[in-house]
Amino acid sequence: MTREKMGNILVWILIIGFGAWGMPGIIDRFTNGHINTAYGSYIPWGLWISSYIWLIGLSAGALMISVMTYVFDIQAVKKVGKMAFLVAIATLVGAMISVGLDLGHPLRAFNLILDPNLHSMMGWMAILYTAYFITLCVELYLAIKKEQAQGAKQKSIKKILIVLGIWSIPLAFAFHGGVGGVFANVIAKPFWHGPMLPVVFLAGAFLSGGALFATVAYIWRPNQSQEEFSKMMIFLGKTTLALLILDEILEISEVYIGTFYAAFGEGHIWQEILFGPYWFTFWVVHILIGVLIPLFLLTVKSKSPGAIALAGLLIAGSFLAVRLNIVIPGMIDPGFQGIAEAWVHSKLTFSYLPSTMEWQVLFFIVAVVMAVFMIGKKLLPIYQVAGEE
Repeated sequence: MTREKMGNILVWILIIGFGAWGMPGIIDRFTNGHINTAYGSYIPWGLWISSYIWLIGLSAGALMISVMTYVFDIQAVKKVGKMAFLVAIATLVGAMISVGLDLGHPLRAFNLILDPNLHSMMGWMAILYTAYFITLCVELYLAIKKEQAQGAKQKSIKKILIVLGIWSIPLAFAFHGGVGGVFANVIAKPFWHGPMLPVVFLAGAFLSGGALFATVAYIWRPNQSQEEFSKMMIFLGKTTLALLILDEILEISEVYIGTFYAAFGEGHIWQEILFGPYWFTFWVVHILIGVLIPLFLLTVKSKSPGAIALAGLLIAGSFLAVRLNIVIPGMIDPGFQGIAEAWVHSKLTFSYLPSTMEWQVLFFIVAVVMAVFMIGKKLLPIYQVAGEE
């Protein structure tokens, strides 16, 4: 059995399993609203906002691969451009579902598009997401048509793809940097407020999305020789390693500056992240699984496609913990003493641990993302390359 067939079987098993386990959570969400979630008035954003940022980052990182293909014409990833578009679209769909379910009334999201407030970062996010989704769909369509066309028509489509690819670079910086801007603009939350957060969001997006694509390309490799396949995986491994080092430099700077005065400003929040009750989220899930093990695989096993794919999977999967450690800690500071004791209620607390229902919804969303990718891969000529049957 080939690696692709094994991957197809495994992913469909995961889709069915995640979907079945997650369906009760989806039913609960539409039946009872937010009653069975663990967040409340003091911590209004939880697992679903974190997963939205995680998935939108994966999408932006996958877009980076398509830009390498159609704008910079990097030969190592020449045959996986259309697959990169499909990964970007699938993860974008998941991100929109996640943030939509977090809203009290999901259909109100259309108000941001129909009547945007141009003085609001969220208003601009609605415009940018719409432009991003349309751009991805058009680029995927043209990439498919390019492989089916010949002669002058193919050259014409290629030029359009280059223009769209160049346009998508500032668009990716704008929409995902804008996600960081939504948080960074909240001056009442010192842990978020600052000019570096949009940059951190972008670096993490390119890292996690590029890492995920290394795994996808390994399992569903295009029609290429073993030498081409090895070159592609080694290139993806080197790219992921460079982005991992960059992301860790930014994170070390954040931790060092944030903890320099542990008792003031955001220092006590960093103490909670590093040594609080959920310390394992940072040290085990993020640092061990998402940084140290991948760093070992990408350096010591740098020419092994399997090791590169495993490193990519570990980075992409564990990056949800990074997003949780951005979203939740920023809201645990009461702001002024006594508010936590002034009123006592399950929805009035400064601690947060996702409920079972929240996890069920997330797993269902992941199942949808995988299903969109698998169905798209089945129905669209993702593997077709000009000159090949």
